[in-house]
Amino acid sequence: MKGKLLKCALLIAVSLMMGACKRKEKPADGLTPMNALEKYGGVMGSALKKSKAMDDVLYMKNKINTFQIQEGRYPYSLNELIEKNYLEKLPEPPKGASFHYDASTGKVEVK
Repeated sequence: MKGKLLKCALLIAVSLMMGACKRKEKPADGLTPMNALEKYGGVMGSALKKSKAMDDVLYMKNKINTFQIQEGRYPYSLNELIEKNYLEKLPEPPKGASFHYDASTGKVEVK
């Protein structure tokens, strides 16, 4: 009887240890060899959008500074750059974002 009880206790202990050491599954959004290319594409696409937005901001900042030098003030709005022929048209902001302009400082940014 003691032998059976000892074997049963040992079996339970081993089962509990194996359960505690069980491998945890990776989260669904984690990086795996199967989704690495997709994740890389998403990161690079996001970086490209940010880079394009920064190019547009720098371009508009250059036009704002030119306006300020020639007119002696910052434009009241970004549309004034178009009205006074400093820009042909405003660049398109990234999807889901917009350009924010502060006429008192001449600062333009993407938010």
